[in-house]
Amino acid sequence: MIDNDLLKLHKSVFLDWKNKLGSVDSPQESFERWLFIQVSGVLFGGKTGELLIVKKDFFSMPLDHCLIHTDSFCESWGLKHKLLVMTGGSLKFIVYREDAVNLRLKRASKKILHCHLRYPFGLNAQTFLHELAKRWQENGRIPHEIGVALGYPLKDVWGFMGLNKFRCSGSCGWQIFGDPEPSMKTRARYADARKRAECLLRAA
Repeated sequence: MIDNDLLKLHKSVFLDWKNKLGSVDSPQESFERWLFIQVSGVLFGGKTGELLIVKKDFFSMPLDHCLIHTDSFCESWGLKHKLLVMTGGSLKFIVYREDAVNLRLKRASKKILHCHLRYPFGLNAQTFLHELAKRWQENGRIPHEIGVALGYPLKDVWGFMGLNKFRCSGSCGWQIFGDPEPSMKTRARYADARKRAECLLRAA
């Protein structure tokens, strides 16, 4: 649960952001409202980041405009974003909390990150996502270690990649490895955050 002071802060930021939307055109408003729901886990649930995919003309505006409006949204909410892959038909990017990604990288197995996956030493959010984007673009496949930046339990990220001894024990939007309880609690927290975001938009 969010404490009262933090809840008041979120409401204040929400009102400022909502008032700003009153002065933008309809496609930008629709896009930012969609963003608000999609990244609700990051905003209200302690999620590290959210991977987003936008297809061409989905919001009746060019893809590069979507990135411009993402920048505006992130500025309002104190978030960062990183373009990972862009083609003529879609763009894939992550919206994240920089300090949260940095903390996750500190907690992640150095043996896996540096020895097995061969990421450079001294990683931070920017260098990790830059290298991840480079690998995705070169291989045409999403690097599964992106889960580190998306707030999935590390045991589940490494388990999905076959890099730990845990067996798959279920699913909750992602595959769970080992003890399911912390993963289920994490999933419930993200789901509650989405409900909070939906309620805020309905009440606005």
